[in-house]
Amino acid sequence: MKKTNDVSKLVGVTRRTLQYYDDVGILLTERSEQNYRLYDQQALETLWKILIYKEMGFQLREIKQLLPAPNEQQRDYLRLHMRKIRRQVEKLEDQLSFISFVLKNGIPRAPEEQEGRTYAASLADLKKSVRENAAGTIEMSPSEIQNQI
Repeated sequence: MKKTNDVSKLVGVTRRTLQYYDDVGILLTERSEQNYRLYDQQALETLWKILIYKEMGFQLREIKQLLPAPNEQQRDYLRLHMRKIRRQVEKLEDQLSFISFVLKNGIPRAPEEQEGRTYAASLADLKKSVRENAAGTIEMSPSEIQNQI
């Protein structure tokens, strides 16, 4: 059995973090007669899993649900998390493409009122054209993309 200070040094997190994990019920510890938190091997294994899940981007409330879940349910949750991250990566790639377009060509002109289109609709079309161009599905110059909207 190890005390909080020893576990903090071993694991590489602060004592306050360990106390917080205990307080929110994600890491249950035993108590000594002097009321010190005591960590057994099972607690250390749980801490390792917490660090792994945090590295994957999970929030503590999600980790608290994952830890007691059966293995297959954990795997399903990991697959779902991967899909979520892939969508975030796609969105970031779209933003990078749009930033590159603006860096190369400047801020596109605003649509004219007589065109009868909202700024939001014009921007959505511009982003779509930039995304398609970045994906190589169409071959257009930046001016052709802007003229298309």
